[in-house]
Amino acid sequence: MSSLRLALPPNSWITALPSPSLASPATPPAPGVYPFSISESLYTSLLNPAVPLTIAAVYATVVHAFNSRCDGTPYRVSKTRAFKSFVIAHNLFLAIYSLWTFVGMCMAVHRSIVTTRGVSGVVESLCKIRPETRFGTDLTQLPENLLQGPVGMWEEGLAFYGWLFYLSKFYEVIDTAIIIAKGKKSSLLQTYHHAGAMICMWAGIRFMSPPIWLFCVFNSLIHTLMYTYYTLSTLHIHVPNALKRSLTSLQITQFIVGGSGAAIHLFIYFTPTTATTILNAASSANAGEMMKNGSSVGMHSEPGMVFCLSGPEEVWAVLANCFYLTPLTYLFVSFFVDSYTKKGKARRASRAAALAAKQR
Repeated sequence: MSSLRLALPPNSWITALPSPSLASPATPPAPGVYPFSISESLYTSLLNPAVPLTIAAVYATVVHAFNSRCDGTPYRVSKTRAFKSFVIAHNLFLAIYSLWTFVGMCMAVHRSIVTTRGVSGVVESLCKIRPETRFGTDLTQLPENLLQGPVGMWEEGLAFYGWLFYLSKFYEVIDTAIIIAKGKKSSLLQTYHHAGAMICMWAGIRFMSPPIWLFCVFNSLIHTLMYTYYTLSTLHIHVPNALKRSLTSLQITQFIVGGSGAAIHLFIYFTPTTATTILNAASSANAGEMMKNGSSVGMHSEPGMVFCLSGPEEVWAVLANCFYLTPLTYLFVSFFVDSYTKKGKARRASRAAALAAKQR
């Protein structure tokens, strides 16, 4: 019997619309474990769907309004010493914060992965990131030895670092404010990137969807490099243009690798290696029925195997991130072509000439 199979996700989980009100509330990090505690009420209230939807809508509307008024003239504030100091502090803060998040998340992933049970153990660690999805909902009925060691990536750090990373997406809109203050328009890439990141990070954290760790790890690493570059540039420290080109390439790579890594979760079935086997796989009739529901094209998994994700909310969080990353990748590739290739530079020069002729 194989321990890992690829098949279609359960049909009922694809067609069922997620409901934040019906889904289990995201579990706050345990107090006293991390550098500071987060109150449960604050944790839960900021994961209300109205928070990211409202902020994203207001952000996009305000940016559109400023773009329509932009004539290329910098705002007076952008010429002040205080503004320049703020930009340096902003970029330096995000560089340091992103590195802190990256290190914290890498440690959480490392603590969570079980390597002593083969491929199934690793896959189970990355799929069932919470005790209730790995061991069952009633943990009090389990033998104590089954709960020793890592209990899931959520408790090991994703609940803490992931929630803060979600909040950082609201602060990152300062990037756009800086661009506008300098008399420039916010591009579609810039606006879509920030607004979409708020909503997708919300979906991943609110529904505790396993692949969101990929977003946290990859994006925090890229942001560490990117904001370090911005800090150096603001300080007028020369950075080779090749480095900027490499950063854009890394951003595109993160979208492709991260999006693919998230999408594969939709097709993974595995043989559990912990108490999930004892509690759930014993009723293999139910497991077999779930496998049948997930196989509309004749791809059947073996009885006793379980689906990587643990509910329709997790499935939809993955789909939301994949749908967001697809056009974002296209926009970044277009930016790369326009900025770093001869064809793109010629096209920009042609557009600039046409605009200049129109303004005469």
